Amino acid sequence: MPVPGTWAYLDRLDVAAGSGVSVHVSAPADHEIELVRLGRNAVIDPAQSLDADREEAELLTSVARRASPQMITPGSYIHVAGAPVPAGEVSMGLWLRIWKIPVVDMAQVAWQGLITDIDYPDAARFGLVVDHLGRIGVYAGDGGAFRHQWLHMSRPALVGRVGNWAHIAASISAGSVKIYLDGALLDAFELAVPVAAVGAAARLRIGAMAEHGAADDFLEGDVCAPFVGGFVLDEAGAARLFADQGRSSPGRLSLGAMHAAWPLDEEIGDQVRDDSGNGRDGTIVNHGTWMVGGPAFDAARREPLRYDPEKDPDHGHGLRFCSDDLMDAGWPEAARFELPADAASGIYAVRVRLAGQKAADAVVTPFVVTRRKPRREKSVAVLCATNTWHAYGRRHPMAQPVYGLTSSLYSAHLNGRPFFHLGMRLPIPWSQPYAFESKRSTHTRSTHLVRTERFMEAWLASEGYPYEMITDFDLTEEPGLLNDFAALAIVGHSEYWTDEARQGVLDYLDGGGKVLGLSGDTLSVRVTFDETRSVMECRKIVFEDDPRWLGPGLWGESWHSHDRQPGGSYRRLGKPAWDVLGMSFKGMIDDGTSNAFASYEVLRPDHFLFHRPDEVEIGPDGRIGVRSLNGLGGASGYEFDANLDRTGMGPAPLPGVTTLASATGQRNIEWLGDPNHGADLIYWQRPSGGTVVNFGSIGAAGALPVDAAFAGLVRNTLAHFGVPRAGGEGA
Repeated sequence: MPVPGTWAYLDRLDVAAGSGVSVHVSAPADHEIELVRLGRNAVIDPAQSLDADREEAELLTSVARRASPQMITPGSYIHVAGAPVPAGEVSMGLWLRIWKIPVVDMAQVAWQGLITDIDYPDAARFGLVVDHLGRIGVYAGDGGAFRHQWLHMSRPALVGRVGNWAHIAASISAGSVKIYLDGALLDAFELAVPVAAVGAAARLRIGAMAEHGAADDFLEGDVCAPFVGGFVLDEAGAARLFADQGRSSPGRLSLGAMHAAWPLDEEIGDQVRDDSGNGRDGTIVNHGTWMVGGPAFDAARREPLRYDPEKDPDHGHGLRFCSDDLMDAGWPEAARFELPADAASGIYAVRVRLAGQKAADAVVTPFVVTRRKPRREKSVAVLCATNTWHAYGRRHPMAQPVYGLTSSLYSAHLNGRPFFHLGMRLPIPWSQPYAFESKRSTHTRSTHLVRTERFMEAWLASEGYPYEMITDFDLTEEPGLLNDFAALAIVGHSEYWTDEARQGVLDYLDGGGKVLGLSGDTLSVRVTFDETRSVMECRKIVFEDDPRWLGPGLWGESWHSHDRQPGGSYRRLGKPAWDVLGMSFKGMIDDGTSNAFASYEVLRPDHFLFHRPDEVEIGPDGRIGVRSLNGLGGASGYEFDANLDRTGMGPAPLPGVTTLASATGQRNIEWLGDPNHGADLIYWQRPSGGTVVNFGSIGAAGALPVDAAFAGLVRNTLAHFGVPRAGGEGA
């Protein structure tokens, strides 16, 4: 597929000082690729001029490139290796759970390939397909040009079975073609069948066909136990396959001599083995989705602490294919920029500017120059929520979606199934340092990606605090890095965490560490990475049915293929955010109104953090956080966290928690517990060790430059944590 417009992605978002970053670009015209360090003055200026912010970016280097429009090749399927299936009688079949019936387009006919040796239109041997009328088709040809008289279609059989498993099988002999559905004969065609000669283009695919030499006609569905055999399947054999419900490899059901059979029991990786002994192993292209269960599996609610899919004989082995699966755009490197070893850590970006284009229209792709070892003693580690940048940033609500490039954890596949996997080597156009997500958020000047971390970086620099920026992946890869820092600041929308990062913060706190929370909806959802760190997996669950995600009836699909452990919310997994940070997700509001965001009512004005080392200016109405650059109306907004009694998760705040202030009376759009309560601000001396001061809101960091009380409270917190403040540049 050609890619319209200008796009860019980087090989990673965490770039250690002293290393380099590769840039990959699709651009329709000549362009400049520029490396910039983002400014730290205009972003915290109350005037909030995006133009001034853009102009402040420091150009470090640039390269000129010619037009380079790129292609993408989305669509997952299995490409089968080994020798072509020999000519002669053949049977094939699989369990199928189709999620979308093919749709007729300008070509006037639409198929999805199930098991095929067809390169349409010039090299068509045999195949099992589904068409736009929900009919099962069997092609029995001679290996040459496709002829419609050799495509034998059943009666419509699958339209009413979308989302339900069905067993489909077929046999081709010299005198007949037979189609079986759920173990019974569906249709039979008595005729002279040509010999399917083996040609140069002969190639088996599962979940696709080929057209003009390239995979196409992708399946939108799940498969289980596919096979191709050198025998004629009869009704007794079809009945055995159906009765087995996908629990066994077809090669073990005494059907006849197998050319290939794929148990699909790997449940991880891109290789599937042929257990027939004939060497027709397969490679999954564009990842696919493991751990969806097979036909015997009831995906209704499974409790993560009690259920082990590997010990469930009915779980089976399903593999999901989607026509818009894409984990890596695969574009060539357009430029590589090296960062010096003494580069200041912080948020940088690559800009792609077409010839004659205004700076405001350039494509901007941010990344973080990180440093895991602080240059100065008693530094703050500022955690950038890069997992969340990926989770949200690929959807592009203001532009026409480009399927394959616009995957996110908040959009669905073309077939309606939720995305479980996000490729790290794809553009993330909506993770923007200068933009807001919608007209509504532009009106309230609110955002949750990139700018939130920029507010914190700029404020720390202006105040003269020592700090280094790190990313979610830095903390995942080296959780112990926190031991070298005086404090950890969690900023923005730090929703998606790995087990390693979560445990790293727990260990740090248990050892006496200090954490400052300036994030909302924090530490809510579990993610994992594959061995190559190129794919992030998340099985996002919800507690009520919602077609975008996995409701209780589909929780059985929430086990990760990367580690075969349950996914979803950490609360569901018995590892709630409050165990680490004292609070958890409370609610959300960002409806574009100027009164959606709220200030905090001070509840404990006598607490030492309001007085030492400096007096905090509390307004005459007893409120703080009345202004924020991230949302009109106050610092509690977008998404926020609160104590257990406010979320309905417990009768009271946790032992050791002192609630300093609360956004009382703030109406939520989505909420747990009290719908009229926003963020809580707590001081938590953890019984097991460590100290947490948690402001509980995505809007919190944006208040520091413009709200004297919030800034004073954070200064006192950092002093309490032992972080020194010096004059001059903080980084």
